[in-house]
Amino acid sequence: MAQPNGLNPELHGVKFKVFSVIPDDATPAVTGQNAIPSVARVVTVGAVTNDANDWITLPPIADVPLGHEITIQCAAGTNFELRTPASSNTTINGQDSDGTKEYLCTDTETVVVKKTLATGWIAVGYTALGAVATAVVPD
Repeated sequence: MAQPNGLNPELHGVKFKVFSVIPDDATPAVTGQNAIPSVARVVTVGAVTNDANDWITLPPIADVPLGHEITIQCAAGTNFELRTPASSNTTINGQDSDGTKEYLCTDTETVVVKKTLATGWIAVGYTALGAVATAVVPD
């Protein structure tokens, strides 16, 4: 039904499935306990498997549309890392993050990642107070 003002109709009652991942230092893959599915919009993070060097992996960049956004609730009990799939040459905040560099996810923060280019994600962290956290350059 067309809206009188020409705008798209609103969606009410839409719910996104919350996916859970577990940081691990296993080889990142498109599937597995530490892989975020391409359909994910909201992700909770369980306790790390080993230590703060464990990671979770973003979906392949080609599998999500431009502007796709994923909210990651960091509650792993300690910090962990965020990567892109191995050998993908995909960036997070301008840095190739497929294993040589990783984005630090600080426990208790919320990280929002958004696909911005054919090969890139931007990531922004928010504190529990809702303030933008210090910018993170994958190292």
